[in-house]
Amino acid sequence: MVKSVVNEIIQGIANKIALLYKDKGQYPIYTDRKLQNLEKPCFFIKVLNGEEKKEIGLKDRFYRDLLSIVIIGYAMDEDTEVLNDMSDTLYELEYIELSDKSKIRADKLNHKIEDGILHFFIDYKLFIKKDINETTKMNDYNLSGEVKEDEEN
Repeated sequence: MVKSVVNEIIQGIANKIALLYKDKGQYPIYTDRKLQNLEKPCFFIKVLNGEEKKEIGLKDRFYRDLLSIVIIGYAMDEDTEVLNDMSDTLYELEYIELSDKSKIRADKLNHKIEDGILHFFIDYKLFIKKDINETTKMNDYNLSGEVKEDEEN
C-alpha cells in the first residue's frame, strides 16, 4: 500500500520522464522550488491543487482524490520546436507506475506554450481506501443496584 499518494505520483512522473528522456540527453527534473540555477533544458513538477471527498454509503473508508499537477518545461533558448517535442512526449504520462508497481491513469492531459515555457497539465483521479484505526469497543457491562432501606424506624 502506498503511504503518501502525492509524493508517490510526483516520483512516478519523475521516473517516467527520466525513462522517456534517457536517450535524448540530459534533462534534469526538479520537484522542489529551486528555480534560481536551473540547468536548461529541464522539467519542473509542481502540484497545483488536490482535493479529497469521502464516498458516501460505502462500508469502509473510501475517498475520491483529485490531484492536479503541472509540469513546466524549459528549453534551451526558448526553442519552440523543442517545446513542441516536449509536449508530445509528455502525453506518454497518461500511465505512470508507482513504487509498489501499481499503475495509475491520468484523467485529463493538456498543454500550452506561453512566453517560451511549456505548461503541461495532468489530473489524476483516484479511489483511496484509508486504514481504519481499530478502537477498543466497550465490553459487557453489568449494573446492579439495591433499594436503600428507610432508616427512620
